[in-house]
Amino acid sequence: MIDPTRRPTGRVILAGPDDRVLLFRFVPPEPWPREPAWHTPGGGIEAGETPAQAAVREALEETGHVLDPSTLGDPVAVNEGPWSNEGRNFYTVSTYFFVRVPAATVAPTALEHYEREEWRLGYRWWSAAELAATDERVFPPGLATLLPGLLSGARPAAPVMLRWIA
Repeated sequence: MIDPTRRPTGRVILAGPDDRVLLFRFVPPEPWPREPAWHTPGGGIEAGETPAQAAVREALEETGHVLDPSTLGDPVAVNEGPWSNEGRNFYTVSTYFFVRVPAATVAPTALEHYEREEWRLGYRWWSAAELAATDERVFPPGLATLLPGLLSGARPAAPVMLRWIA
């Protein structure tokens, strides 16, 4: 058996001034059902980047928000697991940061080809209550449980380990 390609990610739980968080609509790869779901901004860590640097770069590319890696603070959550796409197997460790932005705006600056396709599926700013009540799949699993504490200013002492598959 061939070892999966490691693909760590830096991701941002991005909260607007009204305590809503930004999620993008996408169709997840295997092992999840191929039906639309929601995920946080972020993506793959490039050579030489830290998870915080990747999260900041991805936030700019996907949302237009300029963030500073030094102001992200420590990660608030992580999750990890296998997935596959177009016959290629991957193993990802995702590192999540929490940050507030002054405006609930989205103005991407540099979307990859596959991101432009996903962009057509849309985005939404979600309240904690809406996330807790939804029947739709949200990545990362457990975001709805983590979010109220983050919004109230409570940061975990160590990153919370979230599930990979709910």
